[in-house]
Amino acid sequence: MTRASAPASSANLGPGFDVLALALDLRCRVTATPADEWSVHTGNQVASAATTEMVRSVAENAPPQTVQIDSDIPVGRGLGSSAAVLVAAAAAISGNTDRDQLFEVAAAAEGHPDNVAAAVFGGLVAAGADGSLNRLAVHPSLHVVVAIPDEVLPTADARDVLPPEVPRQVAVRTASRLAMLVEGLRTAEPTSLRAALGDEMHEAPRRSITETPDRLIAAGLEAGAAFAAWSGAGPSVIGFAVEGLLDAVLEAFADELAGVGIAREFAIDREGVRFE
Repeated sequence: MTRASAPASSANLGPGFDVLALALDLRCRVTATPADEWSVHTGNQVASAATTEMVRSVAENAPPQTVQIDSDIPVGRGLGSSAAVLVAAAAAISGNTDRDQLFEVAAAAEGHPDNVAAAVFGGLVAAGADGSLNRLAVHPSLHVVVAIPDEVLPTADARDVLPPEVPRQVAVRTASRLAMLVEGLRTAEPTSLRAALGDEMHEAPRRSITETPDRLIAAGLEAGAAFAAWSGAGPSVIGFAVEGLLDAVLEAFADELAGVGIAREFAIDREGVRFE
């Protein structure tokens, strides 16, 4: 029997589409036990065909196993639930402790590297176009606040509304926002963080399928958040706030959710995947 876990993650952070992700201290745990045939369970139930297929996609040539998934990460909320399952399952099924290899296997199954990178390595991670990874800094004065609506938005649906091409000026503005965001998170400099707001690459097109994230972002910024953005494909929103404004941002998120969801502070998970 082998147990492994991986953290939740908030990807994109506005202009870092399919590049940036931040690991959060909420975990998915997977237990793999040798068996005569494959079976996958979530909680007390047999897993869906989609979940079973996802787990098997990282099993490679492993012998049959019974796989038990116990996750605290909400599904379909933009918190990297599938990446956490893939990473924890790849680790538990293979027993492989090589993080680079786990990343390679899980990223191939996920189809994009950002959430998987955070789930494997922890912290704030940037995925390079050449497959390389870089750890980025988040200033210690910045607290992470996440508003998690009860609303569910499947990632596939959120990707379907994205245009196949973007105008050159949108690409230029996105690059500018990303540079400002990375520097702003490193230094907590308010002007840089404000200049990073308002993504056009993925947030703007996704407004056609849900208005919830934009309402939450507006509420958080009004309350004093230094930065706020869609978390992954949404509908959750991630915000960053300094100590003196943390409670006000939490309250603003909670008021906007009006009981249909939760708002809470998260620590940054620095560990990534681990065996338990």
